[in-house]
Amino acid sequence: MSDIIVSDSAQAQQSQSDISSAISRVCMGSHNALRAFAAHPDPLTEASNWVAITIGSHLPFWPLYVFWAAGWEALPTALLTAAMTPVFLALPLLSRRHGLAGRIAMPFCGVVNTVFTLWVLGMNSGTEVFLLPCGALAALIFRRSERLWMLALTFLPLAVWYVLQEYPLTALHQYNAAAARDMQILNGCSVGLLIVLFGWFQVDIYRKMEARED
Repeated sequence: MSDIIVSDSAQAQQSQSDISSAISRVCMGSHNALRAFAAHPDPLTEASNWVAITIGSHLPFWPLYVFWAAGWEALPTALLTAAMTPVFLALPLLSRRHGLAGRIAMPFCGVVNTVFTLWVLGMNSGTEVFLLPCGALAALIFRRSERLWMLALTFLPLAVWYVLQEYPLTALHQYNAAAARDMQILNGCSVGLLIVLFGWFQVDIYRKMEARED
């Protein structure tokens, strides 16, 4: 009887080990595939690709964040906040064909997505704060020889913000003050995390450029 119990226990442990190994292989394969998708010979373009993938992979969850902040009144309009997911996920494909075009498109699409989300959620949601990382990213992903693009795309979020102050959008849905406050906190925290992410990618850019020089 004890031999049977020991045998069953060994089989259970082996089964758990097999499941863990399978999960590990899937995770490793997914990670490698993601790295290959973002990879580019130019470190600046690769960093831009990673930002695009990060945003594109999080946008599908944004309606859930809005639902958490605003409750049932967020539906169904909040579902539109995920609309630009395919656009961001397609940017690394554009970068493979033309690295500069991919880097130009990244902050530009960020501005477009911010304005679109403002229309969905309203000016009192604080969504315009996402214009800040759009400008910050534009300041990081261009070379000196591309400084005209850098200046234009760094200035664009400021220009858009000014226009929105003069001509505010009519929201698709007007949220109450409590829901709007919660969304402002959510958006502020998200922008802070994006800035930290940009710093991480910038360190990686410097590391890869120094490796090239060596």
